[in-house]
Amino acid sequence: MPYFTLLAAETAAFAAPPIVAVAHAPSEWADEADKAFMDSTEAIAVAHMEKYCAEMADSTVCASAALRKWMLSRGWKVRKATVAPLLRDPRDAAGARTPIARKSASELVVLAGWRVRDGLTLLCDALDTLAPTAPEGLTVTAFGPFGRIMGEHSGGLLLRRAERWPFKLNLLPDADLNARLDHAARTGGLAVVPARAASTGGVVAACIAAGLPVVATNVGANAEAWIAEAGQPGLVDPDPAALARAISAALDSPPRPQRIVRQNRQAWLDTREAPRKRTRRGAGPSPLVSIVMAHRNRPLYLKQAIAAIEAQTYRDLELVLVDDGSDQDGARRLLDALEPDFRRRGWKILRRPHRHLGAARNAGVRAAKGELILFADDDNALFPEAVDHFVRAMAATGADICTAFQLIFYEDVVPEKRADGLIQYLPLGGPDALGLIHNVYGDANAMVRRSVFSRIGFLVEEPGYAVHDWEFFARASLAGLKIRPIPKPLYWYRSKPDSMFRTSNWYDNRRPVLETFGSGQFDGAGPLYQLAIAQNTTRSELESARENLRYTPAYRDYLELCDLEPNSDVALKKLAGIAGSIGRPETVAGLLGRPATMAVDAPGRPRDGGGSTTLAYEVLRSARLLTPRASALPLLLVAPDGGGVFLRPHADGVVAASLDLHFPPFFRRVEATVEIAHADASALDFALALARPDQTIDWQGDIASQTFAFSGWTTVEEKFVRHSLVAALRARRKMPLSIALAVRFAGRPNGSPTNAFFRQLVLFSD
Repeated sequence: MPYFTLLAAETAAFAAPPIVAVAHAPSEWADEADKAFMDSTEAIAVAHMEKYCAEMADSTVCASAALRKWMLSRGWKVRKATVAPLLRDPRDAAGARTPIARKSASELVVLAGWRVRDGLTLLCDALDTLAPTAPEGLTVTAFGPFGRIMGEHSGGLLLRRAERWPFKLNLLPDADLNARLDHAARTGGLAVVPARAASTGGVVAACIAAGLPVVATNVGANAEAWIAEAGQPGLVDPDPAALARAISAALDSPPRPQRIVRQNRQAWLDTREAPRKRTRRGAGPSPLVSIVMAHRNRPLYLKQAIAAIEAQTYRDLELVLVDDGSDQDGARRLLDALEPDFRRRGWKILRRPHRHLGAARNAGVRAAKGELILFADDDNALFPEAVDHFVRAMAATGADICTAFQLIFYEDVVPEKRADGLIQYLPLGGPDALGLIHNVYGDANAMVRRSVFSRIGFLVEEPGYAVHDWEFFARASLAGLKIRPIPKPLYWYRSKPDSMFRTSNWYDNRRPVLETFGSGQFDGAGPLYQLAIAQNTTRSELESARENLRYTPAYRDYLELCDLEPNSDVALKKLAGIAGSIGRPETVAGLLGRPATMAVDAPGRPRDGGGSTTLAYEVLRSARLLTPRASALPLLLVAPDGGGVFLRPHADGVVAASLDLHFPPFFRRVEATVEIAHADASALDFALALARPDQTIDWQGDIASQTFAFSGWTTVEEKFVRHSLVAALRARRKMPLSIALAVRFAGRPNGSPTNAFFRQLVLFSD
């Protein structure tokens, strides 16, 4: 999504062309439709960014009027958004297969996915009702890819529910919409769209365009896609009895629909007409900018910071340097040497007793003359255009506070080339729901209007507190002030192991932030409540949903299927094994039409000879951190496109993560490919283990005695060279296990960035 592009345009970072945002299924809408809570900070961030994009784009196009109505009901400022149905794939509907005309349909073609909103459980309930009176020889065909519904494999759920149906069940592992429509046309089947929610109505529109008879629910955008002149059955309420009646009627008297292709091209061409122009506030006269810099005993860094201020392209500024009780001779001599030049420039040096950072910054603000205050740390260095850009962003956005991106470096001397810097911190500017957990607002090197201090007060002056910026920005945002990060690096940020941030206490730093949020209600707390519920109840809710499987002996294989990656070869073989064991050869044939690497006998155990399966991104992204530690940067990340699992080593000890229940029953070993992906990184120890999901591992103790399999610690010193780790079971186990990944410093860390990757995880049966 164009979040940072739009943010850059708003903050005058570049002259953007007109930007059009297309909304078809926002994540917040999807969560509601799937009856799911936001279960991660990433989900909250994505929802925030999507809303911002829809509101700030020059033109916003909604895929349906129903979606636009939903957005307005949730407070999105999209009244000027246009509605244009999504265009289908380039495949011309006129060239689609002509449906076979039959006196009566003998197949139901289910056009539903695996999500709750797709209505698979609604369909199952309807088929339960239909079963006693269904015509003889009826086949139900459903398609992958599969997923999980309340923790249960969607294909397994359908197969389990089908045990009470007299129809044949055909499961085809993978087919896109065009392939599904082709199947319905080829077999003369009746398409069924049992959706509980629909943001686009695209499936119904595709059926009408192809001339396929379809029974669909009257939800969301389906009503906009339905065309009365097409001769299709009417839309039905999303109710099992109503859906069963509609299917039965269409089977008894098959409709003869007309193929009608809705002409959406013109609607899209109309959206190109004059998107609204982004209006910018005039900059007006150049305001005086007061740069407030606190300093204590860092003369080498201070010289570089002042040199960067002297190099600013913006000239109407003053520097207020607050010395917080420097007691080293070198620092005092430098201050004495600076005094004459400061007096000549009209700048100030305030020498004060040591009262800590917050008090020093507040003293600088009180002594400043400017209407705009720019905080600059004495160990950082502004880019020459920084002040000018901050001023332009404040004028363009009307913001009360502007923060900015930064380039990180680790040396004592500021690099000459910006290409040598790293961008590791991308503040979003919100939402407040995340502001309690992370500093989403930006770094202390920020520009603040003087009026902000009169409205919310000054910085916290408590000694030993290292995140004054976070608490101050949170206080401002909760008070309704506008904060905008400039998505462009404007200064060098020096990262040192002995910095105040890295040496201060995690609890002490967050307590004032917690008090700020706890002082009263704040708008937008809903996602935070959802996060708390999701992260503390999801597992128990899923376990509760599986109770019937766990305590019904005949469902043991279905329970084992739940813990497999839904579309893996292992899962498909397992599903086929279950189908074979309950006498559904047609289901087995459909599932095994796709090549598989794993040979499985019903009811699902790997045969001798075995095979392997590589864990996909969808599995890796479920990794959870086992060893939370205070860190300004994420300790666990999962990279798409084969990047693997990233763990950030920590000076306090082992950093470990778990892939819960992703080592299937009867498998023998897991092999990991590991790599250090930074040229200056310290040597690292990597390890791999297999353990019970409820096992708490003491990583300082004997790991082998606490786990079923342990690779041992492997030291890796070479950079960008891949190594292999193996954790193998002595005997195959009937229960799914968790895979634990761990990393630690092999010796003393050297302070450089350290990127530890588990690039690939492969599971083997023998």
